Amino acid sequence: MNLPPNPKIRFYKVRTFSEKMNVTFDFLRENLKPLLKFSFYVILPLCLVQSFSMDSFMRGYMGLITGEGNGFPFVMGYYGLLMLCNVMGFVLLSALVYSLLQVYERRDRRLQGLAFADFKEPFLKGCIKVLRILFFAFGVIIAVWVVIMLFALMSSWTLALTIPLTLVGLLAVMIPFALFTPLYLFEDLPFADALRKSMKYGFSAWGETFLVLLVFGLLANIIGGVTTLPWMLVTIFGSVFSEISPDASVTSSFWYRFLTYLLGVIMAYGTYVSEMISVGGIAFQYFHLREKKDGVTLKTDITNFDRL
Repeated sequence: MNLPPNPKIRFYKVRTFSEKMNVTFDFLRENLKPLLKFSFYVILPLCLVQSFSMDSFMRGYMGLITGEGNGFPFVMGYYGLLMLCNVMGFVLLSALVYSLLQVYERRDRRLQGLAFADFKEPFLKGCIKVLRILFFAFGVIIAVWVVIMLFALMSSWTLALTIPLTLVGLLAVMIPFALFTPLYLFEDLPFADALRKSMKYGFSAWGETFLVLLVFGLLANIIGGVTTLPWMLVTIFGSVFSEISPDASVTSSFWYRFLTYLLGVIMAYGTYVSEMISVGGIAFQYFHLREKKDGVTLKTDITNFDRL
């Protein structure tokens, strides 16, 4: 059995911020091949549809500006498809990374020689759980906007107080809510209990959780920007060229549209791969808090000792 020379990463451990960053990148570096392999199988097909919807939306949007498009419903239809792809991409990415983390922890060979059948069950369960979280989040957002509209109907002056308080409240809750996904996927708890526990963890460590989300999110955006830049440059070039020469057929040519589509696929896939940094970072923040609050390692050691 040829295992990696470095020791197996211990998940449940109290860590400083720099240690969380190091262990996240250690996990991604050690398991880069299986992460890319399975993300290629799972997420790339979605990127093909996402690039098509984004390209169609951009062409429709530019058509609305110039008065040559197919109309507002056409644009909104492709925008809705683009948003649906983004949502499904988040579901697939989160379920993939967290299911691979689960397999890594319990498998002696870690992720070496791993087949999709080896983590199919936790992956599918993870997809369902992440979808539940998203439906719940969308429901809360809709409820909040309904309340704001009701206050607006009562008096427009109330919005001066309602909107700032709502934004502050949402920001305060969103940080602990980020822990909900790893906690719900890693622990066998009912939905409400997992939500309550994630709020408890998050509010007790609001500052450090916010720092993890901020720094890891910035790193993911910077790395993802590398794959976004080619698409942006080609799109800007096409827009500028169309303004300079309105009669030119460059932007409507097959090769230009194929190039923007291909670069859109690369951009979408690169963005999802870079977001593994954020997903992994918040996972190790959860491991840190779980060990700090519940002493998972100590309980496991005691259980194993009793079995000897």
